[in-house]
Amino acid sequence: MKVYKRVIQIELNELSKAVIDQLVAKNKLPIFGKINKNWQYLTTTSENDYENLEPWIQWVTVHTGKSYDEHQIFTLSDVHKLKHTQIWEELSRNGIESGIIGSMNIIRRDTKGGTFFPDPWAIYNETYPESLRPLWDLISNRVQGHATKKITFGDIRKGLKACLSLGLSPTIYFKMAKQILAQKLNPKTKWKLACVFDEFLAEIFIRILKKTNYGFYTLFLNAIAHYQHHYWRAFDIKPFKPDIKYDDINEDDDPVMHGYEVYDRILKRVLDELGNDPDTLIIIVSALSQVPYTAKDSEGGMNYYRLNDHKAFAESIGLPKNEFEIFPLMSRDWQVQYKNEAARQKALGILTHLKVDGHTLFNIRENTDGFIFVETAYTMGISDSSEIKNSGGETICRFKDVFTNIAIKSGHHSGIGNLWISDAGVIGAGKGREIPLGQLYDVNLQAFGLAKKPMLQNA
Repeated sequence: MKVYKRVIQIELNELSKAVIDQLVAKNKLPIFGKINKNWQYLTTTSENDYENLEPWIQWVTVHTGKSYDEHQIFTLSDVHKLKHTQIWEELSRNGIESGIIGSMNIIRRDTKGGTFFPDPWAIYNETYPESLRPLWDLISNRVQGHATKKITFGDIRKGLKACLSLGLSPTIYFKMAKQILAQKLNPKTKWKLACVFDEFLAEIFIRILKKTNYGFYTLFLNAIAHYQHHYWRAFDIKPFKPDIKYDDINEDDDPVMHGYEVYDRILKRVLDELGNDPDTLIIIVSALSQVPYTAKDSEGGMNYYRLNDHKAFAESIGLPKNEFEIFPLMSRDWQVQYKNEAARQKALGILTHLKVDGHTLFNIRENTDGFIFVETAYTMGISDSSEIKNSGGETICRFKDVFTNIAIKSGHHSGIGNLWISDAGVIGAGKGREIPLGQLYDVNLQAFGLAKKPMLQNA
């Protein structure tokens, strides 16, 4: 097959082909329509166990070519224990540097050069070069605050300064400032901020694309995954009970359709920037997808609650900052880093016994030495009198004083993902084919002429 000088891998987390096809049929997504028509489309397969169908697991598979059983990375920000080589590391060893923007659950390690801007949930800031660190800090602080942390005008000033120092057009940051002002006036527009952040990442990506000459690039976007999990019933009410209503969006809002339309425009900008360069291969991959989730509708829906201030809550239950570090993650999840076995036992003794209205408050997992992974287990409705109590039955606080209901779950992970490739010759002619997700690693190596074995033509 042809050897390429450049590969652009656009990582659109959990896109659903059924939604794309519906919106293409309505002429809402012109770029996706052209891609569907002119590029090779394949489905990807991943894990069999649902608990392993998490994006922070599957994107590690994309970047290493290894299944979960092989790489054993189970939680977000767990990647520092990865024992396998990521694609940009392998390429760097072969003299090909990369521009990595936002990719999930990644580590830079011994990559020699390039640009490295990890996902905003990363525990450690490995941003490279140094000039990008303030911008990553700003985005990370905002995203880790998620739906519960207020944005200040001081944040806006810092972000604008970082944008200007990078040479970004201030237009996107003014758009973000406009969105922040809009949601202060109408909190039911706050949901749009996720897409504005993705547009911001796309702006960084396009800037890096213009000013560098690397061989491999990635851009990771997540807003659609968030919208499908939380707002699918606003896109298509048919699978759901109609009496479950959202109280955090306006009546006519459709975040899912909005997200796909924004992604369509981002793709147009990226493709326009790339032109018709015959030496560039473009890959669009979703890793997973989603389908409507209705299992809890008979109980009023599955409610997602997130702590308003993780560090303050940890202090209040007896996990002081001089003994523990607290790391907010996505949605309901956070991590506790402990210093020794005594601290571990203390944290487990507290966290595992917290209750709300007699029900367990947190699910606890330990997959990485030094860390406790915490997920809000309680998903039922609450009243003003709902209280969090400790192991002795003593009241710590009212539930609603420390948690915010950020969503009613409406989208569910599927292990069938989507893959579009601008050159059908990479994998072979024909559409409707299926490959294991991990084979994308070898597709990238093959595109640079680095495959270690004959690749996929007869897969």
